[in-house]
Amino acid sequence: MRRTEAVTHADDVQRQVVRDLYERSRTAILALVAVLVMFRWAMGVAHRTDGHVRTLFWLLIALSVGRWCLVMLPTPRRDAWASLRTQYLIFAVGVGLNSGLFSALIMRAWPILDTAHIGILAAVVSGIVSGALMSLGSSFFIYMLYMVPTVGAMVVMAATDTRPSWGADLLATSCVLYAVTAVLVSLDHTRTRRRGIVLDLELSDLILRDTLTELRNRRFLQEYMTVEQGRLAREATDLERAQCVERDQALAIYIIDVDHFKVVNDTFGHAAGDMALKQLAGLLASSVRKSDVLVRWGGEEFVLAARIRRREHARIVAENLRHRIASADFRLPDGSALHQTCSLGFCVLPFFPDQPRKLNWEQALGLADAALYIAKQEGRNRWVGAAWGTTAWDDTPLAYIAIRDDLLRACERGEVALERGTTAPSRIA
Repeated sequence: MRRTEAVTHADDVQRQVVRDLYERSRTAILALVAVLVMFRWAMGVAHRTDGHVRTLFWLLIALSVGRWCLVMLPTPRRDAWASLRTQYLIFAVGVGLNSGLFSALIMRAWPILDTAHIGILAAVVSGIVSGALMSLGSSFFIYMLYMVPTVGAMVVMAATDTRPSWGADLLATSCVLYAVTAVLVSLDHTRTRRRGIVLDLELSDLILRDTLTELRNRRFLQEYMTVEQGRLAREATDLERAQCVERDQALAIYIIDVDHFKVVNDTFGHAAGDMALKQLAGLLASSVRKSDVLVRWGGEEFVLAARIRRREHARIVAENLRHRIASADFRLPDGSALHQTCSLGFCVLPFFPDQPRKLNWEQALGLADAALYIAKQEGRNRWVGAAWGTTAWDDTPLAYIAIRDDLLRACERGEVALERGTTAPSRIA
């Protein structure tokens, strides 16, 4: 049942690699701007006498400042602005332009420089490339994109220098040896850094997973919903601007509670109860999509956050879950079969289609919990959903609390509409 997406799944590792590139490059790019002062000094007379060299140098400065501003964007804002693939592509393009400008500068300034300044230039370039190894080492491709053009330009210019012998062949050979060594070190650094990323994800996975059921836990839901709330806010902005967003697309939040589970523990023992919970978690996990988020909320309660294409699909999901649990046999340690039922409460975000920002996910979860309480009061083995009513709410926190604490009375006042049922399960189109 357990999906090792946070440990071995390529998408999660690649996501962390991209974030690692941005975060580790912040200091490196800032340091690069300072190193460019030394680069400017190494170019000496070439910078003073050649307008193209000056232009390329200031383009390099501008590009470095622009890259630094990009990597300083907070991760949530960057994730909201561009997909993972786009972020990686933008980073690669920035590195490619950076190394291209370095290469052009080297090739343009080389014929003008004397032996001493060429040696200084080579030393500065090797330092820049070595620094790139530390910040870009988690992606071998990006590092090679940074290193090959700049070091390649040094090798080509040294090997083709037609001036009287001043050690150009020796410098070219040294650059080749340096490049080979840097590649080998980069491969090892990439492997080490990626192993560290995987270990970090393993630790995070342990922290965010329930040890009994192997489902995600409360902490994971809170982190997930923080991101999801931002996405819902962006969709709300698109809706307000009349951009192309499906009006009925929503996020359904369910609380699932196993009926009379205390009796199971009292009658058969806690070991049997734990065994039944693990089977129930497996059944729920197999009943939802991989894109849905299912967590153990505590005890015998589970929370599901599921994207739905139409708001009316929420009740279909609720009934399918109720029906599957009621129809299942849960095996106890002695081999006997246990039949269980569950009660569900749910709520859909945005709660008010015309006011998508009015309730946050925690408030929606509170309404789902209140709906669950009604389902248990009315006989269990059923579901109750809370939806918006015909009467407007007061825009005060106390109004929400009053409605949440007495949904039945709020329903009578028209502030909410309660959906109840045990209907035949249907297929979502």
